[in-house]
Amino acid sequence: MKRGLVVLDPAEVPEQERAERVLRLQRRLADEGITIALDYADVHRSDDLAYLTNLCLYWNEGILAVPVVGEPAFLMKLSPRVHPWMRRSSTLTDLRSGKGFTALVEGLLAGVEPGVLGLVDAPLWPATAIEEVRAAAPGWEIRPLGGLVREQRLVPSAAERALLREAQAHLEAALTDAAAAAGGTRIALVERALRGAGFTDVLAEVVRGPDGVAALDVTGQYRFCWVRSARLVDGASEPWAGDLGRALAAAVAAVAPGVAPGVPVAAAEQVLTGLPADVIASATVVHQADLSTGGDYADPAERLPIGAVVVVGVEVLFPDGGRVAVTETVPVEAP
Repeated sequence: MKRGLVVLDPAEVPEQERAERVLRLQRRLADEGITIALDYADVHRSDDLAYLTNLCLYWNEGILAVPVVGEPAFLMKLSPRVHPWMRRSSTLTDLRSGKGFTALVEGLLAGVEPGVLGLVDAPLWPATAIEEVRAAAPGWEIRPLGGLVREQRLVPSAAERALLREAQAHLEAALTDAAAAAGGTRIALVERALRGAGFTDVLAEVVRGPDGVAALDVTGQYRFCWVRSARLVDGASEPWAGDLGRALAAAVAAVAPGVAPGVPVAAAEQVLTGLPADVIASATVVHQADLSTGGDYADPAERLPIGAVVVVGVEVLFPDGGRVAVTETVPVEAP
């Protein structure tokens, strides 16, 4: 179903903007002396691939190869039968299928003078995939790289911001309707509303704490943008539940260009003083570009760039395994 919801519409993201994404990466490769960048993707982590090509990798794994000059190629373990659909729904024209990456990379490098292969976001690559690349590239330098594409994705363009606003509006409307409904129907209502709006991924959960407090926590993917919203749906009048809202407000007020995520986090944690005993309370600041991985791989010391969009959250974990969370989406803007 997910691949059937992919949209490639120049009215949403202009063709020139999509081309510029690749050109911007290629300029970076030239600056760093990289001959070809390889960016690994699988069904769980494919945001770089989607950003550069609009391709939905709905199953298996692949490697996007971006030369310093020329068109990208996608090396995949999917059948060639999917190539026509991939060409219709992405900007890719060079699609290559095979049973393993070694043969695919060998074919890519055939006739190319050895240089430097850069592994984008190298710490996140599976060890087996790196071994396959090394086996295919004798005479080439294999150079680990940081999150070059992620860095481009951190500050959304005007077109991406419009999609984020649209996605957030769909999400907030779905949560409002679900919050007013009977408890047992909330997840179904959210799923139906967001899937009907074209969301390709929906992760929805009703989370509960003591004293009848509950929250609806939803993360979703719309086009290739990610949004998250969590709000209290039951027990909001409990005193400690009010602390969550005050902590969230303190964190949001501390979001500013150039600050580290730890600054809003500390502002929230200073307010969380009236919670039940033996709980673990935390605050988070996650870029919308990192929502698919929950911000697990982001550098906590990384400064917030102006123009970014982040999700500020406050979460409490209880000894019995329960949890409650509230969030707010915040643009990083100058005062």
